[in-house]
Amino acid sequence: MENKQDYDDEFIVNLTIDGSPYEEVEVKVTDPQKTIRDQIASIVAVFELPKLDNGGNPIQYLLGQFMDDGEDKILEFEDVDGREQALIDYNIQPGDHLHLISVPIAG
Repeated sequence: MENKQDYDDEFIVNLTIDGSPYEEVEVKVTDPQKTIRDQIASIVAVFELPKLDNGGNPIQYLLGQFMDDGEDKILEFEDVDGREQALIDYNIQPGDHLHLISVPIAG
């Protein structure tokens, strides 16, 4: 990745998971260069989040960053050229607050 920076071994972000009891849990990011898509898959696996809603519809997860103005900025999977994005592409730093958002996909 182009924006490679040196990160210490304690790259910890605060994470809130939409629709769950997990609010501002500290999560260690093992590789900030891993794609947003892969980061989401890791979070879903670690927290054993459902892949289907109660109606049997698939759930898509998005990752957002809480901004100072109280809004969420959705971290897109790819840039305009189709290149996979990672946390470092959004300048996510240790201590930042991320938000995992669940979006049921109607069947």
